[in-house]
Amino acid sequence: MIYLVALVLPPLALLLYGKVFQAIINLVIYILAWVVFVFSLFLGGSPGFVLWLIAALHAILVVNDAKKNARAAAILGSGQRG
Repeated sequence: MIYLVALVLPPLALLLYGKVFQAIINLVIYILAWVVFVFSLFLGGSPGFVLWLIAALHAILVVNDAKKNARAAAILGSGQRG
């Protein structure tokens, strides 16, 4: 479900995982993508789509990394008890 959020609203997915600094960077890219997309409607082509794709891929990779880190921390934390 979080990956769907990362595709539709990349900055929100990063905020949900507590990655505030990366969410701000992603928000700048996301807004720039929409601005370029709106202006490119008059010029033809869609470079805004490429920027949106970069923002979405960035969010997916960061969320995936956060999930991997949480799994590793859980494994390490449970191994130290015994």
